[in-house]
Amino acid sequence: MANDLSDTEFAVLGLLTFGDRSGYELDKLARRSIGYFWRPAKSKIYAILPRLVERGLATSTPVAQERRPDKQLYAITPAGEQALRGWLDDAEGDLSESRTLLLTLFFGGHADPEKLRRQVQERKRLAEVKLAELEAIERTIDRDEDFFPYLTLLHGLEVTRATIAWTAAVTNLLDRSEARARA
Repeated sequence: MANDLSDTEFAVLGLLTFGDRSGYELDKLARRSIGYFWRPAKSKIYAILPRLVERGLATSTPVAQERRPDKQLYAITPAGEQALRGWLDDAEGDLSESRTLLLTLFFGGHADPEKLRRQVQERKRLAEVKLAELEAIERTIDRDEDFFPYLTLLHGLEVTRATIAWTAAVTNLLDRSEARARA
């Protein structure tokens, strides 16, 4: 049932792990946290919340307010936590893009550390394959004739190299965190 949720629906579930929130409060939390790499529209958040409640992944509690309209506070349920954990541990997502991995890492405290580590390693492997392809293009491109395409190639090379360095650093940090948890 939960395996057919979108990444944005899982992101909303993940945000609910920070405590009960209204749709407005979730949008605010998203903006100052995951919003730097994953920005669901406020209308999308409001549409998702009742669906999560309907599926038993969240609950909704009405809250009366004196000077404002009443609001709904949403909370994640144990079934929602289980669904989130399953999604975080599933490496079938599109790991060729960092955005999905960033979302997974942001909520990584709810994931199996080894599965999360494998996802980071897979992202690194995919970036290494991409870098080899881009470097092959760089060796053959006519930098004068294809000047503007070359400029975009430079961007791809730099971003891909940065991704490889970042995934290596993340892997080291995950290893250290695991070692501390075992100690």
